[in-house]
Amino acid sequence: MLPMQEDERARIGLMFAGAPAVPEMVRLAKRAEDAGYESVWMAETRMTRDGFVPLAAMAMATETIKLGTGIVNVYTRGAAVMALSFATLAELAPGRTMVGLGAGSPMVLAPQGFAWKRPLGRLREYVEVMRPLLRGEPVTYAGDAVTLVDARIEDVLAEPTQGANEPDQLPFYLGVTGQKAVELAGEIADGTFYNVCLPTQYVTRADGWLATGAARVERQHASIDVAMAILTSPDRDSATGKARAHEFVSLYLSLFPNIARETGVDEELVTRTRAAFEEGGVAAAVKQMPLEVVDRLCAAGTPEECQARIDEYRAAGVQLPILIALGDSIELAVDTLR
Repeated sequence: MLPMQEDERARIGLMFAGAPAVPEMVRLAKRAEDAGYESVWMAETRMTRDGFVPLAAMAMATETIKLGTGIVNVYTRGAAVMALSFATLAELAPGRTMVGLGAGSPMVLAPQGFAWKRPLGRLREYVEVMRPLLRGEPVTYAGDAVTLVDARIEDVLAEPTQGANEPDQLPFYLGVTGQKAVELAGEIADGTFYNVCLPTQYVTRADGWLATGAARVERQHASIDVAMAILTSPDRDSATGKARAHEFVSLYLSLFPNIARETGVDEELVTRTRAAFEEGGVAAAVKQMPLEVVDRLCAAGTPEECQARIDEYRAAGVQLPILIALGDSIELAVDTLR
């Protein structure tokens, strides 16, 4: 285990991006809690596992670690059901539940029959109605994406001693990437949840966007928690850890052009990698993507190399690094990274 020498290293989270199996997630969440991790986050992304059932299982197996969605999208659940889901989770984990919302992506939503229409407007409307719903207030709302008529969460919030433990205090984290989305987070969120596979330079650039959004509503942007998902691939053999991350980065930049645009990776290189992926899969994409890109976009290599990279993200302004550890490296990440 690497020594903790600075106070800021105390804040760290772990994220599951649809895998492993839920019982294994529960075991690892407990291990993370015992190791001093602040939070565990569950992504509802591809058609793998939903965001709430695994967190409910983790809630029952842990006592202090915070639990959040990182993220659930604002299309596949209605706003009222989304609020009800968080209120119910908070009943299992009072004082430990965090709301992580995002717009998702067209490639994830299209197979489920949802068009990626007006994502930022929809995200704003969900936040506007979910906050009063989580206070137990009746909500009537007529927006472009959300329509509610005297909607109210009843039973879970009926008795403060039995319910969600001040559910109006649940912090809202927004999964954002582009400038307009980050500015929105500056206006309405308690925290950001920056995307994976972005460099430290992005964090510095996004801080200005966050400040712009906060200034619109006369907020101090320093009060907004800056969390970021960091792709992490530790291995006792540096080359093995980096090779594992190399595959993920090549795949991710091929599938998510909006993320690729913010990486600073040459657009022509991304285009070639995407074309190779479409023709020959991940193995072909890896041949196009230089290995040095891995060092720019994630924390990979030996545990010591990974720790140094995580600290570079902290130095750039990430207050809460949230590790997405690849494959069978999760346990090593929990045991060695802080």
